Amino acid sequence: MDTMRYPVYIPTRGRASRQMTAGILVSMGVRPTLVVEDAEHDAYAAANPGCDVIVWQQSYFDEYEKTPGLEPHPTTGAAHNYAWDHARNAGYSHHWIMDDNFNGFFVRKDAGFLRVDVQTPFTWHEDFIEKWQNLAGICLTMRSFQRNTRPIMVNTRLYCATLYRNDLDQYGIKWRRGLNDDTIVSLDILKTGWLCTAESRMLGIGKLGTSRKNRIAGGMTDFYADGGFLRKSAELVRVHPDCARTEVRFGRIHHVADYGKFKQQLIPVSSRQTVS
Repeated sequence: MDTMRYPVYIPTRGRASRQMTAGILVSMGVRPTLVVEDAEHDAYAAANPGCDVIVWQQSYFDEYEKTPGLEPHPTTGAAHNYAWDHARNAGYSHHWIMDDNFNGFFVRKDAGFLRVDVQTPFTWHEDFIEKWQNLAGICLTMRSFQRNTRPIMVNTRLYCATLYRNDLDQYGIKWRRGLNDDTIVSLDILKTGWLCTAESRMLGIGKLGTSRKNRIAGGMTDFYADGGFLRKSAELVRVHPDCARTEVRFGRIHHVADYGKFKQQLIPVSSRQTVS
């Protein structure tokens, strides 16, 4: 049975006793690392003995590129940047970053889905990212999108569960802004003109929502319950106006990112082509 080579980090807040993603990973034999605020460390450590628990440092929030006028400012981006450095300082070339509210991982089987309880599908993606010089990250798709027949989509958004390479700081890439930060960093990556992103439909995630009433408490739930969708969409348009717009879909405001302008292609490690 294959074993994952890269560490899994889960930034989390207000959910010490409800670590859904972590619980699934632990059952697979993975020991994830929960990235938390200092005030919540003891509660998380007590409730999650199968996980490592680390505290992101205040300097990461102080130095973070924030959304002006957003109070209180979300801290997830600072936690992401800290996890990134933590993995790199530990000698890893890549790291997984995952949301904390998954209720399962799934692969396609015939006309349905099969729940994953082993690490092998994750190692497929670790093998895949290592084949390319310029693949910055590959994310797992939402289960609802797994019916798409294309196993890999290139030059698209990275979100929810992503395997990132750890040298993106060399290209000036880091998590930034308070809202829609996963889409913002995805577009930052693609605007290098060299780096690619990818989404895999081979392994899907089931996820409990945080954005509507009666959803799982903690994280960004309170923010979304207070008009957060509009502010989230507006933030992306503000940061990347050439690639984003807002539309009303399913009865609420959504952001729409245009990835069609990005035409860079994956370059095999065996190729002699390198970044100029």
